[in-house]
Amino acid sequence: MIRYIEFGISHQEVPGEAALCIYISGCQNDCENCHYPELKDPHEGLLLSDHYADILDLYCQQASCVCFMGEGDGSEESRKELMVCARMAKDRNLRSCLYCGRDVDPEDWMKIFGYVKTGSFMEGLGDIYSKTTNQRFYKRSGNDFMDVTYLFWNLTDG
Repeated sequence: MIRYIEFGISHQEVPGEAALCIYISGCQNDCENCHYPELKDPHEGLLLSDHYADILDLYCQQASCVCFMGEGDGSEESRKELMVCARMAKDRNLRSCLYCGRDVDPEDWMKIFGYVKTGSFMEGLGDIYSKTTNQRFYKRSGNDFMDVTYLFWNLTDG
């Protein structure tokens, strides 16, 4: 079952959205100089299923999107749980986003999310705000994803 460490509102993780970011533990990526190494421990944090509805109720008036910062251990069970969470957000008229951090194109199971960020953090290439980054940010359009990473480049001088 998915665990989370913290949550809060951000206006920077999803361009044009007030995102309720939920930091998921159990990250399987091993990015050098990781921005949030505490997310690696799969036993850290509280069970998301025990608190998610209350978190949504608390923030649904302030947020336009729920952003899952990680996909847990990447198991089929974790994916199904994230999909249920995305549906719950949609039921409250919120969009959803997944930051997976793996070096992949969006996968079929991710089509439940309105936005998907992929790509491990590679310090030498820069983060999502850098035009040289390997990370990609996609917006779903129908059944396809469009790469809209460029939206981050307009937010900084980087």
